[in-house]
Amino acid sequence: ILYYYFLRSKDDILNTNFAGVDVRYYARSPEEFRLAESVSGEWGEKDVVEALMSSLGPGDCFYDVGANIGIYSIVMSKIVKEKGTVVAFEPEKESVSRLRDNINLNGLKNVIVVNKALGEKNEKGSLFIGKTVGHYSLLKIKEKGVNSQDVEIVNGDDFVDKNNLPLPKAIKIDVEGYEYAVLLGFSKTLSNPECKIICIEMHPYFFKDGATESLVLNFLESAGFTKTNFYKKPYHLILSK
Repeated sequence: ILYYYFLRSKDDILNTNFAGVDVRYYARSPEEFRLAESVSGEWGEKDVVEALMSSLGPGDCFYDVGANIGIYSIVMSKIVKEKGTVVAFEPEKESVSRLRDNINLNGLKNVIVVNKALGEKNEKGSLFIGKTVGHYSLLKIKEKGVNSQDVEIVNGDDFVDKNNLPLPKAIKIDVEGYEYAVLLGFSKTLSNPECKIICIEMHPYFFKDGATESLVLNFLESAGFTKTNFYKKPYHLILSK
């Protein structure tokens, strides 16, 4: 917390740069500051972000599943530029509000915000809110004092078809153990030749209903993906066609 108060700016805005791309995020709390700064740091997800940046270009479409406050969405929107599209899926209410603020702060017009969770079925669910910033999951969190929100869960393929969304060239998934259900809901989208890259943050210790790391990888291989990059900060996989 002291670190935040020493480094925070007067306007609560963190200016940072990803591989030559200038981005801005609101950092109104120690949690927001830590989240935005850690991703751009060497010990955070910098390598993962830059790998995705290199795979996209003007006019492409990027899906950010588990967008949180928009760390990935903001960067990729500047890579795909005005003719491209970013679709940011985020079910947690406060995070969606912060996401919209960051979109406006950067003056972006190519980001579609979807305040829903993704899964295999269209249904109602509970999103459990952990104590660590960004730790939200549709799976029960084993901590004391955990709160929850009612959320709408949608099948990804159905949502894409019903809303006539452009197909993604790349997808990032960070859903705290619900990865396999999201993938099953995106079967059609992932099998489409236009979808070429997937970045998935794996949480094997959170998996539910018999899902395993091997099951996830086998599913992606059946959709035409092969593993290209592996990162342990935390456990990320990037696969491509």
